[in-house]
Amino acid sequence: MATSSKKGLTSKYNEDEYFRLTVKKLIVLAFVSLDRVIIGFDLICDQLDDASEDLRGYFEKMWIGEPKRRGTGRKKPQFDHKLWNVYDRAIATVPRPNN
Repeated sequence: MATSSKKGLTSKYNEDEYFRLTVKKLIVLAFVSLDRVIIGFDLICDQLDDASEDLRGYFEKMWIGEPKRRGTGRKKPQFDHKLWNVYDRAIATVPRPNN
């Protein structure tokens, strides 16, 4: 992301409550069951405007997996869903580390 994009999204996050809540929904994907992470991501992205395309693209590449050019499915994300998803731990009330 370019510096101006960062500043634009920071300002938007601070000033636009709807955008701020939508970004927080991306964070909450960590607590969604693994089989519903992509569905949840797509639903959240429907709420983002075109100005948030850099954020969506970054999040998709790093955490979700970009759509494949041919056919259906997604590429592997930088960080596998099983690495960051805590749904099973939350359901089992297993404490999670804060580091």
